[in-house]
Amino acid sequence: MKLAIAIVLVLSASAAADELYSVGARVGGYGFRRAEDPGLLEGAAGAAWNECRMNGFGVFVDRAISGPWFAEAGLDTYFSIGQGEPSDLPLDRESVLLSAAIGARTNFASWLAGYVQVGTGVELTRLSVPYGDDAIRADKVYPEGFAGFGADLRIAHGTYLGASLRALVMANFNYVMPMAQNQWVAPPSPANVFAATPSLAAQGQFYLRRDL
Repeated sequence: MKLAIAIVLVLSASAAADELYSVGARVGGYGFRRAEDPGLLEGAAGAAWNECRMNGFGVFVDRAISGPWFAEAGLDTYFSIGQGEPSDLPLDRESVLLSAAIGARTNFASWLAGYVQVGTGVELTRLSVPYGDDAIRADKVYPEGFAGFGADLRIAHGTYLGASLRALVMANFNYVMPMAQNQWVAPPSPANVFAATPSLAAQGQFYLRRDL
């Protein structure tokens, strides 16, 4: 009898340990808030978030901590998908995002859960802008921070399909195109072209998560 109880306890502990971790994959996109966008005054839907539109995908690992709390580590890659406006600087941006976050999750039903989280990380990015027959290029490292919320639907035992929204603070650039105004009479330095300032971006993602 004691042996049977010990086996049950060991199996229960093992199952609990297994549920500490989950892994997932996600796809999504983000865009920066366009300063002084006329659409902000006109109320045009989506007009304010079309600067430096980026699409990408990534993977993440979650670990339960205690109660509703969990930690997350993520690795994502994003790339620019074209100019938001014809007058924008034609900047090509390829980024790898390394992030860590902490959040709290709650169950609305046995099949539906929601969460909030805050996090930080770094962006490793490769930048280029056409200039004449060549391009101006630079490799940069920038910090990032974010806060967001999401919800996921249990579609099978231990498997969830979800969506999230995040507000990010990331490096961004001046997209007023000086080439159109003949201001670049000589090749400018990458430091001038890619002088970054913190900017606000909005991100949406869909993901698939699996408990281990």
